[in-house]
Amino acid sequence: MPPSTAFWPHLRALLVTAHIIAVFAAAFPSPTGGMNRSTWKDPTVQAEMVAWGARLSIPPDELETRLWRLAKTFMASRAVILAPFQPYYRHAGTHQAWNMFVAPHRNPARLHIELDRGGDWETIYISRDPTLTWKAPLLDHSRARAALFRYSWRHYRGSFRKLGQWLAAEAASDFPGADRMRLRWYRYQTPTPQQVADNTSPPGHFESARTYSLEALR
Repeated sequence: MPPSTAFWPHLRALLVTAHIIAVFAAAFPSPTGGMNRSTWKDPTVQAEMVAWGARLSIPPDELETRLWRLAKTFMASRAVILAPFQPYYRHAGTHQAWNMFVAPHRNPARLHIELDRGGDWETIYISRDPTLTWKAPLLDHSRARAALFRYSWRHYRGSFRKLGQWLAAEAASDFPGADRMRLRWYRYQTPTPQQVADNTSPPGHFESARTYSLEALR
């Protein structure tokens, strides 16, 4: 057997092992995307701080401070470990963009789009509503839903603003009689089992409203 042929199985095993290590290192659970302190003020995150603080007998504010310091240290170490693999990720396309889910999202937000036709605001779209469906084929698509989930968080305000600008231009064309368009999030608590059984709506509130003049876009 030629030396080059005999060497190939060992080289292949080494390359496969290196690939597994590189992918595992990037995929290991981490707070990637969550290293923004304002994100931690979301009601869902704060609820987790309260719950775990009670279990560990640590005040929630103190627990948050400790976890923030730990996360910063962990992410700095992670960056050092992943640095040698970055060229491989870049050229082989093996970046790991998904993070493991750490908790249920107990305070989701649904996008509402409304028009002003010279009277009261008229709702033309609510996320996944079967009757208010303007732009629903696009906005309710699985890919778009992932983006909308992000845009409801504070540190995606810029992306939400760009979405509103595009939707305003579309509304100006689709509704020539409308004067203004408004986007806002309705944030609510996920229903309890009893609320589901009673068919009652959970409490919620509107936030982050953005209003656009449609006349200026025609």
